[in-house]
Amino acid sequence: MSEPEHIVTDPENETDAPAPEEAAAETETAPAEAKPKREKPSWPPPPKDRLDGAVEALLLAAGDVVRYNRIRDLLGVPSRTIVKEAIERIRARWVEAGLAVELEDVAKGVRVVTRPEYAEYVGRLKRRPQSDKLTKSLLETLSIVAYKQPVGRAEVERIRGVQAGEALRGLLERGLLKVVGRSDQPGRPLLYGTTDRFLTVFGLKDLKDLPTHGDLKRM
Repeated sequence: MSEPEHIVTDPENETDAPAPEEAAAETETAPAEAKPKREKPSWPPPPKDRLDGAVEALLLAAGDVVRYNRIRDLLGVPSRTIVKEAIERIRARWVEAGLAVELEDVAKGVRVVTRPEYAEYVGRLKRRPQSDKLTKSLLETLSIVAYKQPVGRAEVERIRGVQAGEALRGLLERGLLKVVGRSDQPGRPLLYGTTDRFLTVFGLKDLKDLPTHGDLKRM
């Protein structure tokens, strides 16, 4: 899945950057036009007996999250329902075959992942440099934004009790956070929210899948 564009800005000087909403308001002079209809793809869909194989091939080749709409368009089929039905058949076939991989629904799409029981071995292959890992400070800041979004730096600092500018900047650079607007408080400080990459990294379909307070207490 391609990562959404996000604004990387300096949280220490956040009141100087123009707000995306303000810029849009200045240029908007007419009501929004109706959303154009999706154009039909220029290629025919695969034969029925090759549909599941085509979906499976796309998922394996992608190496990341692929949205249902994207698969639909790439295969030239008329609806996401056809894609989802094919994915469920593939999922069941993989489970029945006892494969070491499975399909995970995440960020409004699906991706191929290894099964949890093989995590120890996969971890040896995918060791990341220490600098790429999220520190305790980054995780705390990310958690606050995830649950409080949209939220400004001042609120993050109030909750954590320490300066949050560096942590916010690091999360913006990693594509886990984005600027989602400005507060109506004096100075119009920036407001932060999570990205689709955040959902992907933590294996969430959407923000509703975040653990509740009750879930956390039972951990």
